[in-house]
Amino acid sequence: MPLHLTDLRADHLTVPLALRRTTPRLTWRLRAEGGASAATAHRIRIVQASGDEAHDTGWIESSDTALEPEGFAGEPGTEYRWHLAVRADDGSTAEASACFGVGLADWDAPWAEPAQERVLAEGPLMLGPEAFAPAEGASAPGERLHPPRYLRQEFELPAAPLSARLRITSQGVHQPSLNGLPAGDGLLAPGYESYQHEISVMTHDVTALLQEGSNVLGVILGDGWYAGRISILGRSAQYGDVLRATWRLEADLADGTRTVIRPDASVLSSRGAIDWSDIFIGERHDARAATPGWDEPTRDAGLFAGWTPCALVPVDVPLVPFVGEPIRRVGELPAQRILTTPAGETVVDFGQVMAGRVRMRVRGERGTVVRLEHAEVVDAEGNFLDNILGVNKDQADEYVLAGDSDGEEWEPLFTFHGFRYVKLLGYPGTPAPEDFTAVVIANDLAQTASFSSSHARLDRLVENTVWSQRSNFLAVPTDCPQRERAGWTGDLQIFAPTAATLMGVAAFLDRWLRNVRVDQAAHEGIVPIIVPMPPAMDDPEHPNAGLGDIRDAAGWSDAITIAPWALYRHYGDPRFLRDNLDAMRTWVEHQTADAAAGLPARLDPETLSEERLARQRLLWNGRMNFGDWLAPSTLDGSRPEAEGLDEFAAIMLAPQLTAELTGPLFQIRSLDLYAASAEALGDAATAAQARAQAAAVRAAFAAEYVGEDGRIGPDMQGIAVLALAFDAVPGDVRPRVVARLVELVHEAGIHLDTGFVSVPFLLDVLWDEGHRDLARALLVQDTAPSWLYEVDHGATTIWEAWRAVHEDGTVERMSMNHYAFGCVVDWMMRRLAGIELVEPGYRRTRIAPDLDGVLDHCRAHVDAPAGRIAVDWRCDGATAELTVELPLGVTADVVLAPGWTLDGPADLSPGTHALRATRIEGSTAS
Repeated sequence: MPLHLTDLRADHLTVPLALRRTTPRLTWRLRAEGGASAATAHRIRIVQASGDEAHDTGWIESSDTALEPEGFAGEPGTEYRWHLAVRADDGSTAEASACFGVGLADWDAPWAEPAQERVLAEGPLMLGPEAFAPAEGASAPGERLHPPRYLRQEFELPAAPLSARLRITSQGVHQPSLNGLPAGDGLLAPGYESYQHEISVMTHDVTALLQEGSNVLGVILGDGWYAGRISILGRSAQYGDVLRATWRLEADLADGTRTVIRPDASVLSSRGAIDWSDIFIGERHDARAATPGWDEPTRDAGLFAGWTPCALVPVDVPLVPFVGEPIRRVGELPAQRILTTPAGETVVDFGQVMAGRVRMRVRGERGTVVRLEHAEVVDAEGNFLDNILGVNKDQADEYVLAGDSDGEEWEPLFTFHGFRYVKLLGYPGTPAPEDFTAVVIANDLAQTASFSSSHARLDRLVENTVWSQRSNFLAVPTDCPQRERAGWTGDLQIFAPTAATLMGVAAFLDRWLRNVRVDQAAHEGIVPIIVPMPPAMDDPEHPNAGLGDIRDAAGWSDAITIAPWALYRHYGDPRFLRDNLDAMRTWVEHQTADAAAGLPARLDPETLSEERLARQRLLWNGRMNFGDWLAPSTLDGSRPEAEGLDEFAAIMLAPQLTAELTGPLFQIRSLDLYAASAEALGDAATAAQARAQAAAVRAAFAAEYVGEDGRIGPDMQGIAVLALAFDAVPGDVRPRVVARLVELVHEAGIHLDTGFVSVPFLLDVLWDEGHRDLARALLVQDTAPSWLYEVDHGATTIWEAWRAVHEDGTVERMSMNHYAFGCVVDWMMRRLAGIELVEPGYRRTRIAPDLDGVLDHCRAHVDAPAGRIAVDWRCDGATAELTVELPLGVTADVVLAPGWTLDGPADLSPGTHALRATRIEGSTAS
């Protein structure tokens, strides 16, 4: 059957204009009409815009659907078209083509720095009570914030261009336009990154926006993450207090010449209708001050009489191409209802917690001020509740009406909020739902998986996880989209497998991992607990803003080994390992050196035997870390150690009880993944050395902490789970550790008591050790702490804490949008739906539906690199019908639980397969 080529990509992106790598990884998908057919060879030709051939691979005998063209290195600032030909086993060929560009390696344009008030540096420097409550007598935002700057550059072109690219970036966030029209559809560019080390340049195709004669480039500059209030501290000006922009507008003309427009003395600046704007605080827009046409050509020079020239400042930080999907408007939600609360407040309910802002329609008198305050919840009585504590966490926007008799429409530009509910103040007339739309913003990542089953609440759990990922994969992978919006490394490593399953995160996380490496290099090999690390939390005089010794942390800093491995497994792209292997090595060497240099504070080296001292010197256990953070029993007072503790002391109980063990356990994990990564890249010697070190650490851990009775350290679920998951328990003791874990789960009333870093492994450990029913019971448990307790109490996202809303409706003032505990969706896709990768990139997949569990039917899919893998199964108790869809390039094994037999082949080739399974008479559910 004929082959069809689809989804041609370069570095995981469709038609990227400016890649960072000069040799991209080119990928494609194959589809056959009428059935499966095998590809046997492929050929790639790369040509320049002129038509000159830059590279020809020749025919390569391979069925692969990915290639890094050996011998090709793209010229910086050049665009190419690549032509792909694939030959099928019947001799027929299929052809397709796509484009990619290589970004600039050097930058030759200055910053344009407008006249402006410097950003006021304010906010706490230490974590403490003052960081979680606004200071008494704090002045209004308008007295502390400055207006964004509007920049205008007019220039001439002798003709409309054949092709034009705008390369632009800023210290601050920017919104560009040409001749009054938006340049691209991105928002809050260039996003958030480690600005002191490098800044990304956005590239836009602006061919259609330029014209012969006069043209105008407009740029609006706001504080953003660079100068605005960020992190848990809510402190401003952490990277700088002056806003700047730089650009190169390249226009290629029909006569073969190129015109390049850079900032020069012609760039003028003024303020506009935005009085102030801040990522955390919000935005105020005064429509009376609007200046229509400010970014369009005009012959009336008097319109810009008050505008001032920009200073031209040399660029002193490396500028690199932005790679990935930009932040965009990715969805809209209409208001569900307008509430009048018991307290008399007017509140708009959008029905879904999200990250974004509100687009509002309003009609009223000139000068009327409408205020929109954002929150994720209402309280037990139904009143609006600002659930986010902290300095500068206002989440409030204001709009001053121009008084247009036809009505006005407005959406903020340089801010976003975490919210479901919006309280209206000053709205003229009676608001109607149709006057309000929630605009969802995020990096524009495609959703790549689905899950639909006979269990509506589990379906909602998956949907909640998708919403939390969408809300938090915004600029960087954040913990929450309101209080901190910070790239906590622990949250990401916990969630990485689920993230890669649910959305196309390859380019997004590739860019973030580059920031991890940059920040690691700046911290002498230590991987920070937050990336980008906010400078205010990196002050030597206030280490980690008061977290002190927790400068790196088990399960947080290990993101540098865990995340690349998860991405390699999902996408089959070895560059995730190649790019990060040196950083992995640096990290495990740091763990090893730190282990040798220190001991737990409770141990006196003078009293230890030589043998025990040698063991302890192998274990990375001498430094405080977060441990199994937020283990439920340390917070609810059920552990004896928790008696009489205040809230802060209770939060720190899990670190005190478990940090000594989580350190070496994640040391083992990182050594294992470093070894596996080296082996995958063909470095057998490094792999063997790392495995030997891991074996020594395992033996030392077992000797120091694993009891013959199966109890480990403080005898908590999470530590047992991690020790079993990371194979840190000797084989002869393992059954007793498993038995003790099962006892602990039962003692907790069939509830999880796993903390932050152990939750991802709990259900897998129970499943693999033969306790499938207990794993299922934990999944569908509906009293706290549990996943379905949240669903049953109205959650539309994943909560920060299991009991964020109490049984009586009392709401804790914390985040209702933390994706981390949604890591269970990875387990659901593998263990319930039954789609599990075996080989990197899903080239070999296991189909293992849970026919004995809590579902009667399940339909799910994962978009693997080669195409869609889908299952649709239904079980009536004695028989099951199963449909499996596999793309070309993927094969699968069907594996059923004991007690079931498959009526058909278990080894599946590409195509669609209708299978039937029968329960063996007399067998019982596994």
